[in-house]
Amino acid sequence: MSAEMPGPTFELLSRCQGVVLDIGPGSGEMLSRFNPDTITALYGAEPAVDLHPGLIRNAMKRGFKDKFHPMLCGAEPESLIPALHKSGILQISGKGGSAEDGIFDEICCTRVLCGVPHPEQTIKGLYSLLKPGGRMVVCEHVANPWRTEGMMLARLMQVVYTLLGWPFFMGGCELQRHTSEFLRDAGEWDQFELSYYGPKDVIPFVVGEMIKKHAPMDKSYAAAAKE
Repeated sequence: MSAEMPGPTFELLSRCQGVVLDIGPGSGEMLSRFNPDTITALYGAEPAVDLHPGLIRNAMKRGFKDKFHPMLCGAEPESLIPALHKSGILQISGKGGSAEDGIFDEICCTRVLCGVPHPEQTIKGLYSLLKPGGRMVVCEHVANPWRTEGMMLARLMQVVYTLLGWPFFMGGCELQRHTSEFLRDAGEWDQFELSYYGPKDVIPFVVGEMIKKHAPMDKSYAAAAKE
């Protein structure tokens, strides 16, 4: 699946820079799509412990070396936040950033939000970890948009596959998630650009990027800037 991704996914990943959080990197096959020269630090939140040896090998192979920080955790706040504290990037006091201010320049979610528990809460947690002006890159399969550009038969088949046990056989993967809506409702965005790819398919994707709204400029700073 990492060899082919819908839409401009690879191009969006190649533009990642600064401090980046990659949700569910698996064994690291997608790391070749990132540019280690533009990334200061890359944190990989992967809950499957058996995938970590391959993940670390691929990070070294792709040139990340000491820039890569594997974390044994999922994307949900109760798993991710303790791992970030343990890594040292997020601390209650002293060194490290705070969740309130955001700590990541970029957060990448590729084919992972379909399986996270409590998706709305999880996505809001990721939004809070993104710095103002930071970017989120998304490539996720979603519920078929049959009311607009999708297809009713494809939406019906998603229901059928779910009843036949898709989530059970696919490790918790959900076919009917309204991920676009969850992302839009997670917070305020300066830019929200998600497009459907294969909207008439049983497994359509949304691909794109979102820019978190910048913090309001302090009045005293604004006055000084005018002067």
